[in-house]
Amino acid sequence: MEALLRFLFIVVLIYYGFKLFIRYAMPWLLARFMKKQQDKFNNMSGFPNANNNQTKEGEVHIKTKQSSKTKDDTDFGEYVDFEDIKE
Repeated sequence: MEALLRFLFIVVLIYYGFKLFIRYAMPWLLARFMKKQQDKFNNMSGFPNANNNQTKEGEVHIKTKQSSKTKDDTDFGEYVDFEDIKE
């Protein structure tokens, strides 16, 4: 009888331990995993880290392409008119 009570106590203890682990530790572990994956993705894709924001609030920066000189197509080749030939 003592062995049965000990077995039931251990099963109940494991059940409630697992239940508490799922309720409290699992969300923390998942949040930590998601944060690491998000940081990894942001670093890989070239986005700046949100914690290292260099601009002050209200500042606006506009990135523009540098204008390149117009292309000179004079030495590209000559235009040849194409005609369909019926055989």
